[in-house]
Amino acid sequence: MVNPNTLSGWDWGFEFQELSGRSGLPNYATNTSSLFAHLADNWSSRVHTEWLLRQYLALKLIMAASIQFGSADYAYNHNVQMAVPYLSYYGIFNAMRANLLTSPRQIWGKRTLAVGHEKAREQYASELRLLLSADEVAEQEKIAIDAKHGRELMSYRFPSSGTPGKGGFYVYRDKAEQFARLAAELALFNSCCLAAQVRDRFEPPVGWEEFCVNADDLEAAWNHKLKGANGADVLFPDESDQYEIYRAAIRMDKPIPFTMLIGGGGVEDFFGSFVSTVDDDDEAFDPDEHWDRLLELP
Repeated sequence: MVNPNTLSGWDWGFEFQELSGRSGLPNYATNTSSLFAHLADNWSSRVHTEWLLRQYLALKLIMAASIQFGSADYAYNHNVQMAVPYLSYYGIFNAMRANLLTSPRQIWGKRTLAVGHEKAREQYASELRLLLSADEVAEQEKIAIDAKHGRELMSYRFPSSGTPGKGGFYVYRDKAEQFARLAAELALFNSCCLAAQVRDRFEPPVGWEEFCVNADDLEAAWNHKLKGANGADVLFPDESDQYEIYRAAIRMDKPIPFTMLIGGGGVEDFFGSFVSTVDDDDEAFDPDEHWDRLLELP
């Protein structure tokens, strides 16, 4: 059995459902770890800042996808038919975006921050080619394409026969979620590989003094990369994002996988912002039920 925790170089004990046993994972791990080793050798405050932001955004997108898949289930069970394909597709899209943000093969900037639907699918497929066979990659691409058609079903065509179960087509929720879980687990695997290589670079006798982020670099990256001064304003980060990023920069004195970046309190705050505003509504959507839908979160 191929163990992702062992292959990453640092066993965090995560439960990988989709990656475990994948025959292509050793090759993927070698390629990814080699690139991260080069990154670690050239570590600096700016590099630290970039990967802090990349991993925070990846975590946020994974949590968003988890909420979207949970909402899709809720909509399906409450007969809100037209919302299901829309939510399922965006769960897929956000998981792909998270994956690209964590990959050392993807350039930091508009290519990853403002990536569109077609480019996200194409770039994610290029990542999968290091892990899966050509037929398996083609199958994953088809799921993403079919899911996007499903998103457009109600927006553009609105069939009289309704959605699946009552006509129409799209990728069913379980298959869409499985697709997203693979993308999310591969993103987490990337994060573990990065943590392992940075740890090896800074462990004694070198020490951890150089593993730090400069406040000016973080401020500049927030203002220009994330807030849109350079045109990459599609993320619309708010004050809560800034708080979590700055808090993580202070707390993180050693490399960690992105799932641990904001701690249980930060995760709770994110999911808690989607609780019902209606008092005593026993039928309301409960976001807290979906924390670990794609990844194990603290």
